[in-house]
Amino acid sequence: MLLDIIWNGETTPVDLIDGAVTVGGGVKDDIKLDGLPVKLLTLEVDGTRLSIKSIRPLRVGNQLFPAHVPRLVLPGESMTLPNDVVVRRPDDEASKERRKNKSTDFLARELLSGDLGPLESRAATLTCVTGANEGHVYPIAFLDTSIGRADDVDIRLHDRSVSRRHARIIHRGLSYFVEDAGTTNGIYVNGQKVKRAQQLNTGDVLELGHTMLRFEEGERAPEERTVIQKMPEAPPKQPHVEPPSNVQVAPDVAELPSPSATPPMPGLPGGSTTDRLPRPRRFARTDVVIIVLGVMLMLSGLSTAAFFWKG
Repeated sequence: MLLDIIWNGETTPVDLIDGAVTVGGGVKDDIKLDGLPVKLLTLEVDGTRLSIKSIRPLRVGNQLFPAHVPRLVLPGESMTLPNDVVVRRPDDEASKERRKNKSTDFLARELLSGDLGPLESRAATLTCVTGANEGHVYPIAFLDTSIGRADDVDIRLHDRSVSRRHARIIHRGLSYFVEDAGTTNGIYVNGQKVKRAQQLNTGDVLELGHTMLRFEEGERAPEERTVIQKMPEAPPKQPHVEPPSNVQVAPDVAELPSPSATPPMPGLPGGSTTDRLPRPRRFARTDVVIIVLGVMLMLSGLSTAAFFWKG
């Protein structure tokens, strides 16, 4: 297994074989670095698995890790030692390339059955780095993933200090969030207690009781990436052209009155339909007088005509 030791601005690659290796400032340390305590670190190498134990607290990634507690070191993680010495495990580029060509859902189901190793999945995962389940990889294959020590949770931890239902991982869109399930001891992310749903990023370490889980966001294949389609653009607006003065332009359809709309009668308010109907004409007093005089003249004429007819 390859490790990079960064010291005084220089990077020294170290190839480790299976077994225990000590790192410190002692003469008998396998990797001797001046200024470090004797046997500061003990590295356990087993194939592709690397675990460490330190006699002093040290920083792994962005989290301070306690002393005398075995911890799994994953590809891409770095350990910061005294005197600004950094021990880094390089990422496995070959495994990353293999993960890009496999379906996330398919690999998640195979991981649940235990048929695949931790580096072969593009699904988001939680890797147990401390505790009784150290080294176990839990794929996050659901929108709501429960964590605890009960038999019916999605991720079961063998830790008596973990509640039966301790927390849950929420998957929304392209983001993942962790939320406490109302426990007494709570849940911590990178050493900070979670008070509300908190978004997770690759490398974040979740602490539940005596168990620590490292979150790694899944990789998306090119065909699974979200494609944002643009809305079709509106056709360009035609410029307004004034017609010649000798050409009569028909009115626009929108400007024509509706067939059902009847304009109000002149002099009347535009109210109900009855207001628009013609009302019967009322005779004025002068009209009555004229009619009476006409009738009298007509009768007088008839009397005169009858007189002359008899004579």
